[in-house]
Amino acid sequence: MKRYKWGVLHFTILIIFLVGCSSDEQKAFFVKAEDEEINHIHGAGYWGKGGIPVLATHEGLLEYQGGAWYKTTRNNHDYMGFQPTKEGFYSSGHPEPRSGLKNPLGLVESKDKGESLDKLAFYGEIDFHYLGASYETGTVYVLNEVKNSEIGPGFFYSKNKGKDWVQLQLNGLTSSSVGGFAVHPSDDNTMAIYTEQGIFLSKNYGMDFSHIQTKGPITSLAFKKDSLIYSMIEDNQTTLNEMNLNNKMVNKFTSISFENQNSPIYVNSNPQKESEMMIVTVKNDVFISENGGKEWDKILSNGETE
Repeated sequence: MKRYKWGVLHFTILIIFLVGCSSDEQKAFFVKAEDEEINHIHGAGYWGKGGIPVLATHEGLLEYQGGAWYKTTRNNHDYMGFQPTKEGFYSSGHPEPRSGLKNPLGLVESKDKGESLDKLAFYGEIDFHYLGASYETGTVYVLNEVKNSEIGPGFFYSKNKGKDWVQLQLNGLTSSSVGGFAVHPSDDNTMAIYTEQGIFLSKNYGMDFSHIQTKGPITSLAFKKDSLIYSMIEDNQTTLNEMNLNNKMVNKFTSISFENQNSPIYVNSNPQKESEMMIVTVKNDVFISENGGKEWDKILSNGETE
């Protein structure tokens, strides 16, 4: 009888131990990033409940919570074209060594902050450097630079997670170079391509574009519900601006300035709270504002976490 009781007790302890390990493993997917040096930021945005700042890098993902950076301990892929959505994020890029995944990743999606990836399209074929998505609807846009098994070079969008693709007609897009593009968070028919010649805006899935002339080349751009946030080089100075989509009136943010050759490469607005914004610069500085750009805090300096 005593031996039987010990067996039950031993079994119970084993179950508790295993459950504890499982819980610890889940929590350990993100750990505090101390004395990290980030050299290559390939995407940025807000994800999760309430909107948490997140960076996609050459060596995985980092998020910013409670005044500190946290990094992933596994699945540290080289994420390219990273784009958070309401359900999780889309991305492309290259897998980390010894992951067992094909290179390149094609179009992938994660709904658990990168703990697992769903392979949607072009797995092992294409690395999309230019990718955008509507936060609410999940409609994804890509710039395909090399012909693959399904689509040729050009801009395409998919409303069903990469199963079917429609090519953008690009009527009115007169620029020969593209800096990048962004998609409206809820109106997935609305997207903007930014170039050295200004901004080209479409409200019909890229069929037709109107040219918004700017005073200098655009280095980054993002949508709010009723406006565009963008950085622009003007007279050798970089400015941050907001344009009303209805009347095209432009306001300049005077609360932040940028050093020479340190222009923003990503600007983001939290789709769940538009007063929150984030900027990533060429030199891997990251700034956030929680009050609509009135004040800014630097949360990453030269890519170094504290």
